[in-house]
This record gives sequence, C-alpha cells and structure tokens, in this order.
Amino acid sequence: MQDEPRDERLLLARIATGDEEALRQLYGAYRPRLRRYLWHQLAGDNASVEDALQDVFLAVWRTAGGYRGEARVSTWLYQIARYVALGVRRRRTRQPDALRLDADQDADEGAERLPYDAQGWSAGDDSCEQRALDRVALRDALARLSPRHREALTLVFQHGFSPQEVAQILDVPAGTVKSRISYARKALLRALDLTLAEEAHRDT
Repeated sequence: MQDEPRDERLLLARIATGDEEALRQLYGAYRPRLRRYLWHQLAGDNASVEDALQDVFLAVWRTAGGYRGEARVSTWLYQIARYVALGVRRRRTRQPDALRLDADQDADEGAERLPYDAQGWSAGDDSCEQRALDRVALRDALARLSPRHREALTLVFQHGFSPQEVAQILDVPAGTVKSRISYARKALLRALDLTLAEEAHRDT
C-alpha cells in the first residue's frame, strides 16, 4: 500500500476537535472502499451495509481523539468496520429473520475486483462478454472459500493492504495472515477450476 497522505491524519485530528467538515471529507474519501468491504462482510444486504457505514463513521466521530498513529488511518478504519460487521452478524444470529439479501440487485458494486495478474492468471479474451463471465466465475469461486480465507485474500488483493496491516485489522499474528493467504490462493484456483468445469458441463 502506498504511503498514507498526511492529510488523513490531519482530518482525524480535526474530527477529534469536533470538526464536522473533516468528518464529511473522510467519509467521502473512504465510503466506496468501506462500502465494498462491508458489502462482502454482510452478504450483500444493502440496508445493513448502509447502517454499518453510518455506525463506522459514528465510531470515528466518537473515538478520533484516541487515534495514536500506531496504524495507518486506513487500517484503523477497517478495524472499526470489521468490528461493526461482526456486531451485525452476531445480531443476525439472534434474529435470523432480519437477514435480507440484495446481492443480485447490487452485483456490480459488490462484485470482486481482484486483479487477475496478482494471482498469476490471464484475463484471456478481452471481449466484454468474456470479462463478465470471468468475473462471475471468480465471484462464485470466491464464495467457495471459508469466510476467514476469503477476507484475508480480498483485504490484500482487493483493498491493497499488506499482510502486516491485515494482521492488525483481523487482530491475528502476521504469520497467520500469510498462511491464510497462501491457502486461499491455492483453494481459489481449485475452486475456479471447479466453477469453470461446472459451467462447461451446464453448457453441453
């Protein structure tokens, strides 16, 4: 991940003093990325994602003064987002009827955007149709991974964090993150092969 803009730390310092405009600027800068992360964490439930986003930035408003610079601002924000998402999922287990999936409605915004070259894959045919099929196959293959392996993989390749930063976000040792990523990449390739084979079988 590139060096963090100093402006982001200044925004947090301003938020800590009660500057609402600084909060709006930080929200505007991070909303797309955090929304995509929360979209996957909350299974495409748009209402829950929007509520979670508000909770994340409410927590930022309340706790900005406690930021000590021990992690990047982006890492700190994702830590908050993960805790918020965990809270939502825990509440769901107590109220299973409250779950509302809108994944099909928001498929484009929530679709995985892992770079093919990062995994050593080739996009192959450059046609729009083929790229769409590849993205669907990748999304289905990712769905076959366990949540913890999928989360580690997407935080690195989709959101651009280093394994050390992912370890901070997930509150696990860096070695655990590296193991999860290594396993997830191999499992993802197997799952992608299986998904493509199933699609080929359906087309025959």
